[in-house]
Amino acid sequence: MKNMGMQAVVRKVAKIAVFVGGPLLLLGTWAFLFMHIEGTTEGFLVPWDCVPRSGRPPLGTWDRTVNDFFEIPPGSILPALIVVVFSASVFVVRSLRTTRRALLPLAFAATNAVFVLANVFLGVLARKVNDSLLPRPRPLIDVGYHHTWPVILVTTILLIVLFLVQSRLVLKRNRSFG
Repeated sequence: MKNMGMQAVVRKVAKIAVFVGGPLLLLGTWAFLFMHIEGTTEGFLVPWDCVPRSGRPPLGTWDRTVNDFFEIPPGSILPALIVVVFSASVFVVRSLRTTRRALLPLAFAATNAVFVLANVFLGVLARKVNDSLLPRPRPLIDVGYHHTWPVILVTTILLIVLFLVQSRLVLKRNRSFG
């Protein structure tokens, strides 16, 4: 009899932990996702940020325009803002359309974390493969989108996968958290 009472208490505590911890974890992963995308934007859409203005492409060229737009706000935070707002919008829609809301924040948090890990790993891999294929010898200051386009492509594909997964998450009914 005592054992059954203890199980009920454990279930109740677990429900409270999921109810409070899930949304907090989700907010944390959205903040981390924002910082990751903001850093990715800086690292790969602004390749001339550390190069003196005289070493940058001429004003009016597409690569200089893109670099300058993403170098300062609002351009520097725009991609991160779009990603987090889109993910949050998908979350709200999913929350309204499902009766299994308890584990949804944890599922979204997990997909955000997996995205960041996959993006870091595959981004490094894409950059290394691309750099090994570039012709040698390279100039002393060798920056530009010819280095960063593979990572931009990988990140874009992974974001599409993230949003597809988040929009189609299927949560199994669990007796404890349903």
